[in-house]
Amino acid sequence: MKLFLRRQFALALLGGLVAGLPIVASASDFKIKAQLAWGTDDSKPQGKELQELDPKLREKFRHLRWKNYFVVKAETAAITGKASQRVTLSEKCSLDLKDLGDGNLEIRILSVKAGGQATVVKTEACPIAKLKAGHIFAFAGDTKEKWDDAWLVIVTSAN
Repeated sequence: MKLFLRRQFALALLGGLVAGLPIVASASDFKIKAQLAWGTDDSKPQGKELQELDPKLREKFRHLRWKNYFVVKAETAAITGKASQRVTLSEKCSLDLKDLGDGNLEIRILSVKAGGQATVVKTEACPIAKLKAGHIFAFAGDTKEKWDDAWLVIVTSAN
């Protein structure tokens, strides 16, 4: 019976490798790019250092209603080991990134209050293999400053 189970495991492992599917993707030597973007129907405000969202990335958001997307801040972070990595995207928004060790990257969006106290807004686990393959993970919400605008946190591979 043990020999049968070992053969089944070996065949499953070989099948996964032949199919090109990673058994468990690790985040070692993996870099991500995190962007805080603003979705609006307005034009770029005068005097602000905002960049337009990359056209290829913008195309991914064509189904959303806003005409313009501006990058408020972009940061690159190396994901190494199991330690949590903090990425600050604005004085009110940060991310905690952590390799869960099971092929997933945990992304925690934090709302930062005055005095530096952070509250978790959203937690998601994203497959590292999908990020490495070029997938994007985006989280969005309403802004509090203007009714029709939105914010987006966009996570992609920086490799």
